[in-house]
Amino acid sequence: MNALPRVCAALLLGLIAAPAVAQPAAPSKTAATTVQPPMNDFNQAFYRCDGGLAFMMSYDSDTLAAADMLTNDDGRHYALKRTSAPSGVQFAGGGARFWTDGKTVVVEGTKSSFKNCKTK
Repeated sequence: MNALPRVCAALLLGLIAAPAVAQPAAPSKTAATTVQPPMNDFNQAFYRCDGGLAFMMSYDSDTLAAADMLTNDDGRHYALKRTSAPSGVQFAGGGARFWTDGKTVVVEGTKSSFKNCKTK
């Protein structure tokens, strides 16, 4: 009869511990994450750059398959498609390219050189 309290205690302990074992593990910090460029509630971002230059990015949606870039130097509109990049997010089209990792911005192929751009 001495074994019955030990068996009951073991079963009770198993019932208490079971929910903790059944919960999914937290995602690993080493898992790849998708970088999303800065944008407002309207899927747009405004950038001010050196020399009074500026441009606006308008994204198609949260899926980020396409974007439009409008520059203030000549009012040119660039229709860009998402392209692969080793890091960050990149869009290219019409001879122009936009890349960002969320902090740094690179714009190439436009009439003017957009340097040191920051979100407004």
